Formats: sequence, C-alpha cells, structure tokens
Amino acid sequence: MRMLHSIAFIPDGNRRYATKNEISLLEAYSLGFNKAKQAVEWSFQQPKVDEVTIWGLSTENLNRSESELSAFTLLLKNRLSEVLKSELVHEKEVRVNIVGRLSLLPASVRKVADEITKSTKSYSKRVINLCIAYGGRAELVDAVNRLVRAGKPITESELAKALYLDTEPDLVIRTGNAQRLSGFLPWQTAYSELFFSKKLWPEFEESDFIEAVKDFNLRQRRFGK
Repeated sequence: MRMLHSIAFIPDGNRRYATKNEISLLEAYSLGFNKAKQAVEWSFQQPKVDEVTIWGLSTENLNRSESELSAFTLLLKNRLSEVLKSELVHEKEVRVNIVGRLSLLPASVRKVADEITKSTKSYSKRVINLCIAYGGRAELVDAVNRLVRAGKPITESELAKALYLDTEPDLVIRTGNAQRLSGFLPWQTAYSELFFSKKLWPEFEESDFIEAVKDFNLRQRRFGK
C-alpha cells in the first residue's frame, strides 16, 4: 500500500456559501483563502505528505462578471503577497509552483506569482502547487503545442514532461457536494483516490480532512494491476 504523500484540493462552494450566509462574495472568497492556508497546514501535519496542490481559479471562472473577477484578482494578489513573505514557505523551505494560463491574469498578479516562483525555486523539502487560470484541457493543449514547437514526438513520457505539473496526487479532495473533477489535472489524477465532501469550502474543517485521510488509508490501490 502506497503511503499518502501528495494531496490535491478542489475548493468548491465559495459563492454558494456567500448566498447561504448572506455575505458578500469578497468576504466568502477571503474565507476561502483562509481555508486554503489551513488545508495546507493540515496536510503538512500528516507524516509523509510533502506536496499539496490547490485549484484556485479555473479558465472557466474567467468568464464570470468583471466586478467579481476584479474583486477576486485583487484579493488573489494580496494573498499571494502574503505567501511571498510567509514563514511557512521560507523557514520550512517550501517550493511554490504557480501554474496555468497566467497570461490571462492581470500584470500585477503575474508579477507577484513570478516573484514567488523565483524566490522558492531552490527549495526542495516540500511543494505547494497553486493552479490559477487553470483548465485541464488547456493544460493538455498547451503541452502538445509545446512538444510540436520543440519538434519532439508526442509520446506518453514526453507529454507528461510537457505538462504544467508532474505531480500525481494520491488523494483529491473536492468540497461543495459535486462528484466530479471538472477537468482538474486529468492526466495526473488517472489513479488518484477521490473524496467528495458535501460541505462548502469555507465550512470544511480539520475533522472533515481527517475523515478523508482515514478513508484513503482504508482503500486498496492497484494502479490498474
């Protein structure tokens, strides 16, 4: 049985939480960012976990209203600035990868994302992957185009190397009561174990996380064998 080393999160339900609790979207998103930080901390408290991946913004999300996207990207920039100065990142030598079609984001967000990537590039003890302006189909298309431009053959091994991320999460946790991946890491999650929580993302607590981990530990993983 393979130990739990890598966990990925699909943090769904922020907007529904805002409606349910009659608060603004900005407040709900802020709570969502807080929850993401907690989720990383819970994950790294697990004995063998050394990689966490969080889907922060999908390419489809970019079709939302201009006012909502402006509020979200401003909040995103501020929270990324916090990550840049975070003790969790620098004292524990955590490499932060920020991936997706970042060209679709405002220049101010791209600037901070680039600073984080460069300042943590040499760290190797643990990894946090932030998927922003990310779509699984877009990742595959970009990978194929990258290989074509480089004149390389399109094989499984070459395609895997051309993806945004080479992670293969052991466990994917999705909140919000939707039982699907919605295009999240379609290549990398081929043999991931999936856990779906009915709770909206800001409602997700450490006890729910522990439940997901315990559920994972009860499963037999065969990897198609």
